[in-house]
Amino acid sequence: MQLLTHAAVLNAMSPSPWDFSNRLLYELCANHPAHSNTGEVLAKILLIGRVYAAAIERRRTTTDEDQNDDYYISNVAPAIQKSPMDEWLQEARIAVPGTPGGFATLVAIHSNVTNLFRKISGLEKRSLASKYLHFHVPRLFYIFDSRAVKAMQHFSSLLPRASRSEGAGDNEYRKFAEKCAHLTAFCRREFDLIPLPRHIDNLLLATHASET
Repeated sequence: MQLLTHAAVLNAMSPSPWDFSNRLLYELCANHPAHSNTGEVLAKILLIGRVYAAAIERRRTTTDEDQNDDYYISNVAPAIQKSPMDEWLQEARIAVPGTPGGFATLVAIHSNVTNLFRKISGLEKRSLASKYLHFHVPRLFYIFDSRAVKAMQHFSSLLPRASRSEGAGDNEYRKFAEKCAHLTAFCRREFDLIPLPRHIDNLLLATHASET
């Protein structure tokens, strides 16, 4: 059985019913890229987090006091606004995808945002960080979640093993992003197709759905 076909990659790169809702999020981040306005910050973190089931809710305690809307206004938005988020995003925008330097930037900035979200919520938020960054710089950042990670195993025989580099950002995301980059290179080499990070996500989710 062929593990990956030209048709499967082409389908992942084709229009999808989800394109319209995703386009709204891309346009939100493109039209309001900065993190100085509280309303804009709230809209982006709320909509991306909740649409993609990766909200930045705080670890639950004995009460739900910090789970309400006040938590976003008093904790989440101010922490993001005080952070170097705009500097990180600017660095990401000038990075060149598919190059060693671009990959190093991807890993470092994802690590920065993951750490920021962890400080805010007390929870591991590598998935939310990847999604938040993807909608701001879609050509650079891959979307990380448990379904994509599981689906990537389907292609393990086609791709090199992830490196064992230590101390380079969030290790789980770094390994996943390396495999996404290898998968992109495989599609270019074998099928003369160059899928973007969104297309890689489509391919992985379709693979996961076919296996469940």
